[in-house]
Amino acid sequence: MTPDTARAPAGSAVSGADGWEAALHQAFEVLLGRPLSAFPSEAGYGAYYGGDRLDETEVNRDPAWLGRAALSGRETITGPDELVLRDGGYPVLRFDASESLFEVDVSSEALPFAFRREAAAASLAGRTGILRGTELARLTERHGVDLTAPGLPGHVWYLWQARIASDGTLLGALRAATGIGDGPQSLVPAEEETDVADAVEHAALRSHLAAFLDPDAQDLAFRPASPAEQGEATVACWEGAVDQYRITLWRLDLMAGRPWS
Repeated sequence: MTPDTARAPAGSAVSGADGWEAALHQAFEVLLGRPLSAFPSEAGYGAYYGGDRLDETEVNRDPAWLGRAALSGRETITGPDELVLRDGGYPVLRFDASESLFEVDVSSEALPFAFRREAAAASLAGRTGILRGTELARLTERHGVDLTAPGLPGHVWYLWQARIASDGTLLGALRAATGIGDGPQSLVPAEEETDVADAVEHAALRSHLAAFLDPDAQDLAFRPASPAEQGEATVACWEGAVDQYRITLWRLDLMAGRPWS
């Protein structure tokens, strides 16, 4: 699937790359309710796909996530078809397994004790056994563990949160979470008129983001961080298909050693 290049509404023109980036900044400041400059640029940000859909479709146990090229970040994983932002012509998602989050059963005696001990010590998000893909790759190689070996129980690992591929910046994570590509040609107009994005100045962005700004939407409800949550790990999230999946934008420097909000 490729983005539709002929559906941006009139008034969507921008002047070069600088004009497009300025339009994105203004639009996402409307979405977040505060300037992007209020977020520390050095923190690192990522959009993650999680929820029941990963388990129900068994995508979270697909050995493709554990491929060496995928866990090292040399290759991204495209699709699968079950994982979408929303219906209606949005681009196929690309995932970065190296930055995705996996859960390992550190209590399982089917895994070497030394591996389990190091995995527990390296845990993220305030949950024992949660590992970033790069760390999982390092530990499995160090201890000679093959998590796809046929003799291992199926529950010893699963994908908890799939990182939608992006460059680690807040702007990149916001684009990934809302299905926006490199230019206006990637935008998908909302199917229904709504006033939730009226403050967005760029016409095509306003129409596109209307589908991502409605807190009452049944297919993808927007959940901005409340003032009390500002400064916590969660920047924003979207709940899809009545809690079947969840897109969460996290601030990455707050992931270690504490629960994520």
